[in-house]
Amino acid sequence: MSKKQASHSRPVPLLGILSLFAGVGLFYSAAQLSIRAGEWGVHVKVLGRVIGTILILWSIRLIAARFARAGAKVGRLNRDRVMLPREGMMYLLIMIVAFVASLIGRSNMLMLVFSIMAGPFIVNGWVTFSLLRRNRVRRTLPPRAMCGETVSVEVALQNRKLWFSSWLMMVRDRVGRTSDGGFLGPSTEAGLEPTVLFASVKPGAERTACYQLRLNRRGRYRFGPLEVSTRFPLGLVERGFVVDEPGEMLVYPQIGILSSRWHRDSQLAAEMVERQQTRKGMFEDDFHHLRSFRSGDSPREVHWRTSARMNELMVQEFHQSRDQGLIVLLDLWQPARPSASDLERVELAVSFTATICVEHLRQTRGVEQVLSICGRDSTSLRYTTIGQAVESLLDTLSLVEGGPADGLPTAITDASLSMNSLMRCVLVTTRQDQMDLARQLPEDGLPNLEIIHANHDELAQWFTPGGTVPGVSPHATPEATAEGTPESAANEEVMPV
Repeated sequence: MSKKQASHSRPVPLLGILSLFAGVGLFYSAAQLSIRAGEWGVHVKVLGRVIGTILILWSIRLIAARFARAGAKVGRLNRDRVMLPREGMMYLLIMIVAFVASLIGRSNMLMLVFSIMAGPFIVNGWVTFSLLRRNRVRRTLPPRAMCGETVSVEVALQNRKLWFSSWLMMVRDRVGRTSDGGFLGPSTEAGLEPTVLFASVKPGAERTACYQLRLNRRGRYRFGPLEVSTRFPLGLVERGFVVDEPGEMLVYPQIGILSSRWHRDSQLAAEMVERQQTRKGMFEDDFHHLRSFRSGDSPREVHWRTSARMNELMVQEFHQSRDQGLIVLLDLWQPARPSASDLERVELAVSFTATICVEHLRQTRGVEQVLSICGRDSTSLRYTTIGQAVESLLDTLSLVEGGPADGLPTAITDASLSMNSLMRCVLVTTRQDQMDLARQLPEDGLPNLEIIHANHDELAQWFTPGGTVPGVSPHATPEATAEGTPESAANEEVMPV
């Protein structure tokens, strides 16, 4: 079941509602109280209105705190919460009407009705308070995920009571995207509140449940706090407590599929280049394997140490390496107030760059790869082996953002110094103004520089985006969806929400 913060139904804090009624009543009744106070009437009126104003402001704060954005640290006073669902508000309204009518009409029957209705209301509040005692909740989530893929987040609820089970416990998580270490709230990004429901947790037991999350934008996402609540047994009062359980997940950019034309052009460039450099190996090639000596083999190819161990002549065989190095210049220029198309070009450029860099690391060995990123900030990365390079590369690309790209001329100058006949140099740019791009290039140009513009028409011949959610673009709404699911058949008490 999809949970979007804008459409999520939230119960209202009971203490906030009662404080609001008390404050409004005290503010408007201060004048009547001042008449009966005699010479102290002015002081009573002022004091009554001051206290009424304080109660009104405090109630507004309590109600607004319920709708506060996710990701903020929970204060000590806000950890325990009492809320009224829609049904409870209607029930309380009927109780108030019955009580006021019994006072005005001096009807014992209406007072009896009020008393009968107040009993279940109080009992529901006491039961929910008892069920929430001695419960502990924690969350387990993967540190990294791929954009557009579904990931599972595990939530565990432990009941540390000795005698009573915890019934109908609802655990609500909060997910939001961060930028530059700050939280992007619901006003700028789609916030999520995925929820899982535990039907019953026996005394001393622990149950786990999972909700599935699909994030359609790269970046860093912050999780927490966790809120545990219950309305058992009548659903009139909802009590809960909030736990600071922070967590973060890094969402990688989409990795697409390179076309055969990209691979073919890369191979042709490698075959046509004249290699003038010192290479490893007897014949300036890469070592391939050892084999037995054959008639016509040169004695210089004999590997004497292995021949002595095998008691026969063994010859080293080499093969010519055609792996090319790669220099990628990523120009993430965007205006100060970017439009949707500007943001889309930035995402396309990052996705395409991630694809060609990861593919190059997987297909080559022993050659250098250089990635220079120019956007809001400038970053340069160098790799020679795949090892931890892919993870570090994607970590960096998941957090880059578009900007003025002032460091592009410096990056081009550094690339020209590292450029040789064994390097392929690619410039991926989001600029649409050809004159602006020409001003960034050196006057004598950069030999063998391939310029690729980040738009759908040009990238279609090189690249097919991968991991795209059908019918949902990277900037569509909602930007993420979440649903609660049972973890396994063994946890049949965990109900999907």
